[in-house]
Amino acid sequence: MQGKKPLNIAIGRRIQQSREQAGLTQEELAERIMKEMKRGATGISARGMYSGNQKEILFCVVSKKEIVQLKELVVGHDSQAFVIVSDAREVLGEGFIEFRQ
Repeated sequence: MQGKKPLNIAIGRRIQQSREQAGLTQEELAERIMKEMKRGATGISARGMYSGNQKEILFCVVSKKEIVQLKELVVGHDSQAFVIVSDAREVLGEGFIEFRQ
C-alpha cells in the first residue's frame, strides 16, 4: 500500500443485540475481514457513556479502494452498525510502510 492513502476504520453497533438478531458476532466479522480482505482487525472493549453498556469496537486500516468492500461486509453483518472513516497520516507495519531505523 505504499503511496496510497490509508484510512482508519472503526466499526461499532448502535444497539447491543443478541447473536440471533445480529447474525454474526464481532469475532466472526473480524474473521471475514481478515480472510476475505486480507486485512487485520483489532477488537477494542469499550463502554457506552450514555447507556453504560459494554461494547466491542473493531478497528482496521484499509485503502480507499477497500472501503466499499468493507462497508458491504459490515452492513451484511449488522444493518444497525456504524462505520467511522478517517484519514491516517501514516501507517507503519506489515502490509503498509516498513519501519526502518
